[in-house]
Amino acid sequence: MGIQQKYCIIFSFLAVMQIICAIQTRKSEKPIGKYTSWLNLTLVIPIAANVIIITSSNKVLSYIGYYASYIGMTLVVLSLILFTNVYCKGVDEDRSHKQPYFIYVLATIDIVQLLLGPLFHHVIKLEKIKLEDNVFYLDVPGAGLTIHRIIDYFILVCVFLIYTVAIIKTSRLYREKYTVILAALLLAGITQLIFIITRYPVDRSVIAHGVSGILIFYFSIIYRPLRLLDTMLSHVVSDMNDTVYVFDNSNKLVWANDNAYKLLDLPHGTRFSKVQKQLFEQFSNITNRGDNWSENRIIGDRYYILEKKSVKSDNLNLDGCFLVIKDDTKRHQEVEKEIFNSKHDSLTGLYNMQYLYSRIHNLLLSSEKDYYILFINIKNFKLINDTFGKHFGDIILIRMSKWLKENIKNGLYGRLIGDTFGVCIPKEDFSEELLQDFDNFIVTFRDLEHKISIHIGIYDVKDKSRDVSIMFDRANLAITDIEENYKTIIRYYNEELKNNILEEQRLSANFGDAVNSGQIFPYLQPIADKNGKVVGVEALARWDHPEFGFLPPDRFISLFEKNGMITDLDRHIWKCACEVLSGWKDTHPDLFISVNISPKDFYFIDVIGEIKSLVAEYDLDPAKLRIEITETAMMSDSEQRIKIFNQLRTAGFLVEMDDFGSGYSSLNLLKDLPVDVLKLDMKFLSDDTNLKSGIIIKNIINLANELNIISLTEGVETREQFDLLVSMNCSLFQGYYFAKPMPVDSFEEFLNNHEKASAE
Repeated sequence: MGIQQKYCIIFSFLAVMQIICAIQTRKSEKPIGKYTSWLNLTLVIPIAANVIIITSSNKVLSYIGYYASYIGMTLVVLSLILFTNVYCKGVDEDRSHKQPYFIYVLATIDIVQLLLGPLFHHVIKLEKIKLEDNVFYLDVPGAGLTIHRIIDYFILVCVFLIYTVAIIKTSRLYREKYTVILAALLLAGITQLIFIITRYPVDRSVIAHGVSGILIFYFSIIYRPLRLLDTMLSHVVSDMNDTVYVFDNSNKLVWANDNAYKLLDLPHGTRFSKVQKQLFEQFSNITNRGDNWSENRIIGDRYYILEKKSVKSDNLNLDGCFLVIKDDTKRHQEVEKEIFNSKHDSLTGLYNMQYLYSRIHNLLLSSEKDYYILFINIKNFKLINDTFGKHFGDIILIRMSKWLKENIKNGLYGRLIGDTFGVCIPKEDFSEELLQDFDNFIVTFRDLEHKISIHIGIYDVKDKSRDVSIMFDRANLAITDIEENYKTIIRYYNEELKNNILEEQRLSANFGDAVNSGQIFPYLQPIADKNGKVVGVEALARWDHPEFGFLPPDRFISLFEKNGMITDLDRHIWKCACEVLSGWKDTHPDLFISVNISPKDFYFIDVIGEIKSLVAEYDLDPAKLRIEITETAMMSDSEQRIKIFNQLRTAGFLVEMDDFGSGYSSLNLLKDLPVDVLKLDMKFLSDDTNLKSGIIIKNIINLANELNIISLTEGVETREQFDLLVSMNCSLFQGYYFAKPMPVDSFEEFLNNHEKASAE
């Protein structure tokens, strides 16, 4: 085989390789792909042209081959500069590459002057030579070819400079690809120069150009910088918070990150054999357990997650494995803290209500002992907070929790809601002496000191399957009606308490129907003057219940005071009183009726508007409907009360103050109170031997007379009491001496009989 045939085969192979590379780059999604494809395709032109040159014995065909080779090389260097401009773009930090328009102009000029070569014959001439007895045409350079070579080498030198700068500026991890490409291009340029100087018939630099194209394809499309990946992965793993150990296929430690040394408390750089030995001692059973596994470990007070991953090659042979150890202590502690917080009160650290109920439920079902449920309530806690501040209130709650921790040894306890605590304690461990500390439960903080009142309701657990919340509700029921706020009180729940509560609930539920059906109505108690003449009455509420029978006031008045229904009751009695007065316009026009106003009425309704509306509805003289208010109601918001009383008096109503003398500010208020009647309680004179009480009531009556206020004494039961009060100049009287409270029709009959007796 001759030289021409050998080089023809080599050149043809290189041309095919360029086409294959171009096709592969078109499939690539990399942005550099199209520039690589152009470069490979332009290389096909000079390579194919040289195949024509070395195989042709025809002069015209040789001309075409040479011109195609020159123009192809210009296109190659133009594609090379485009490729290089993009490929090396990331080298500068500012990435401020500009398009080399000057080079584009030079390449265009070169191509134009080459295309004009056949016309002006300034590029080459051909001389006929023999190569191994074969006719061969060799180019003789003209001015145009010299210009072409200068331009191409100028562009090639620019490319060399770009790659040189890239090698200098880029990191060492990227240098190998730039260095290899630059070396290939230098080799191609040098072999081209040797060809030009020696004028060897076959341009062997084509081989270098073809190899350069293949290398450029490889580094731009296929090449993965393994050293870069290794280094980057090494840095990534080293910077991980987790601990990483890498083993080969024989379970020999070959690499560890910084945290791996810290975990074992070893200095960085310790021999891997020592690291592996200590690792296996501290974390046993981490080999020969399969290819991939993970588990949790507790070592001392630390929590770890161990995870092993195996790495296998394509033939499924084990290449090695890595062990990742994650310190999970912080997360585990946070989870434990969340679990603790979900079960405990944040302020006191005691069980919260839900968890306490759950623990008590399980305890009762699993124990054969008998138990008490204690409901502990700190009285007036809101008032303490308002007076001393929330921080002092928190101190009280913490102090209570401390007492429970120190004294409840064999029971369960926790904070329920607000100022209440719950305890479940075996009967055998309980005695009331245990609670004696609460008799003098004083809390001090800095310069503050306060005695705390505690109410404790106790429920005897009979049915352990009963809902724990119901047990605490019943313990709470035992202390719900305790009005004393200044003593520690212990009370046991019993069925009578439950029945009373149920009765109160039923009375509250029946109230609406009772009003509508007339079950609740006024009783009238006469009020007489010094001569014993009945001048008026006081309207008192009574309830004839269809199930419970006739109810005295103390069975429902205090209940309605607590639940707020007293307002509806008062309005009903006011209306009934107005109906009675309306019926007396002709028969008893001189009589008045006193009606009571609860202190709560002032908060929930427009008292003035309601009463004035009723008087207008029944066309009554306001003076006939007297308004009675207790003195204790004046103790709060007295200025507003005085304003209301003045408005009532201006509207023509007479205002009475009941229970005068039971408060502590009576005399102080008396000078400002717009009242017309003072009602005194006969209890002042209940003890005949007590001279002080007689002196007090006598002086109150004298004081009222001097202030032009009518004095009325209630509770008069004997003639002696009546005569004594008359001697003290008391104006009006009320009590069993004259008559008990009675229904309206009974009163009217009583009044008729009384008037007849007086007339006789």
